[in-house]
Amino acid sequence: MAWPSRALPQARTPEDTVLLTTQFAVDLLVWLAAAVTMGAWTTAAFIRPRRGANRLRLDGDRLLGLARLSSLAGAGACIAMASLTRTSAGFGHGEALAWCIAAGAGLLSTLFTFHKQWESAIYALALQAIALVAPIASTENQLPRNHDLAGDARMIAAVAFTVLAGTWICRLFLTADEAGSGRVYFRMRFLSLAAAAVVVVCDLTTVWAQGGQIDDDARWHLGRAAAALLIAALSWVDKAITCLAAAVVGVLGQFAAASAFRTLPDTVGESVATDVAAIGYSVADWPTLVNLLVKWRINLFFLGLAVVAIAFYLYLVAQLNKRGDHWPAGRTFAWVTGWVIVVLLTCSGVGRYAPAVFSVHMFMNLGLNMLAAMILTLGGFITLVLRATPARSRDEAAGLREWVACTMKSRYLGFMYNPIIALVFMTGTYYVFYLSGLFTASLHTHWLHQFFYLHFLVSGYIFYGLIIGIDQPPHPLPHIGKLGLIIGAMPFHAFFGVILMAKQTVYGESFLHALGHPWLEARGLMHDQWVGGTIAWAGGEFPLVIALIALLTQWHRQDSKESNRFDRHVDAGTDDSYDAYNQMLAQLAERDSQG
Repeated sequence: MAWPSRALPQARTPEDTVLLTTQFAVDLLVWLAAAVTMGAWTTAAFIRPRRGANRLRLDGDRLLGLARLSSLAGAGACIAMASLTRTSAGFGHGEALAWCIAAGAGLLSTLFTFHKQWESAIYALALQAIALVAPIASTENQLPRNHDLAGDARMIAAVAFTVLAGTWICRLFLTADEAGSGRVYFRMRFLSLAAAAVVVVCDLTTVWAQGGQIDDDARWHLGRAAAALLIAALSWVDKAITCLAAAVVGVLGQFAAASAFRTLPDTVGESVATDVAAIGYSVADWPTLVNLLVKWRINLFFLGLAVVAIAFYLYLVAQLNKRGDHWPAGRTFAWVTGWVIVVLLTCSGVGRYAPAVFSVHMFMNLGLNMLAAMILTLGGFITLVLRATPARSRDEAAGLREWVACTMKSRYLGFMYNPIIALVFMTGTYYVFYLSGLFTASLHTHWLHQFFYLHFLVSGYIFYGLIIGIDQPPHPLPHIGKLGLIIGAMPFHAFFGVILMAKQTVYGESFLHALGHPWLEARGLMHDQWVGGTIAWAGGEFPLVIALIALLTQWHRQDSKESNRFDRHVDAGTDDSYDAYNQMLAQLAERDSQG
């Protein structure tokens, strides 16, 4: 069997055929091992109905042993793939490194099988997702156009279907009583419908982004989408044979995923403009204010994230209202507004021109980090989840409320919400990203852009969550500490802006020149970078001033509430601290007069 390759020519020697067949076999092992690993963690932490005092611990779960073996097998296969891609030219620049990263992430996730806390599943699943998407991300530039959109779709679909297939495979390891419980059926149906919807949307997007041609690559993606729909349909059949059938379909879907990874669309090799080959789409038009507003370019990851976040938030608010509770409309407005800003920044002309215009790029990063994140913290998402979801007794299986409460108590979040770490996380990223060469490297890879966009959003959310957020962080700060944190952050942004304004070399100059558009030269790359430094200096200070005003307002309101509460207690006679204080003064005066 000869499998297509992005690197080797179509006329192959017998040695090439053996190499390609070996690559595909090892690659298929990676996909199947990832499915078992992610399925084992998902089933152990979210599907299996745990009860009792230790329901949020994973002690004695045989699925962790399965996850340990499968993750080790997957890591070994990734190491083998790194060696095989060094032997041949590979799929593209950096594929061998991507396989090494995947192996490292897989091995690190194995360590969490020895940590029996429930939140270990979250970290292990995140690491396995990195291991799965790293090789896909390394090959995105092999597509002639739309590799930003197709790359996002490929990675999201890969994670969604791997979890879906793996969970049905690992359900076979549950006992008959566990597998037949109503709670397990409900959770499997929900997971199947949600994952199938994601896979279908992403795979159809991939086919459309690659020209809409029904070639071999498109057929494999459509085959995986069909497998996801079939699993979703099987989840509604309450029979024992259903689990086995869904597991078999999941394995076939992973075979289709591995085949799609080894296949290129027919459009590869066609002649495209330089900017389209570099970033996936054209930026030939001058980035006027009108173009920044109307020249939209959908960012699939952030658009999907925003839609899910807003829909889930509104669902929780509806649940509260149905119960007769009240949720402030201002918090809902803040949450929706924050995500709308994220969509506007990432999907409008701002997101379109960000890879090609430094000043627009800086405006986008600051908008995510300093504006959208600050507004999102005022939505009180965690507080809403804890209020809207019912608490379950120890005789019931843990649910969303217990999972969120457990996560908020984790050591990792406690570390991230440490004021010093949050300050470094918030401000230090700018220095590391721009002064170390990471920004120049990110110009050539869409996924690295996506990673730092997400990083800026999360770091801002943590920082502002400590200062003005509605949700209570793991280690709340007094108001004087919050004030010090704001003041401490101000000089870092100003100094960073000054560094950019004084810089005498252009970041990514060769890449920007290679885009080949006269308007880039007409703008003046050095002047545009100076404008970006000005935006960093002014744009970084202004949101902090707003946060300072909001903090002082919250401080004043809390003091007023405490004062009013104290006055009410004194008037009602329930607080004798004032009388005790007067009595102490009278005793001191009497002692002084006698002395």
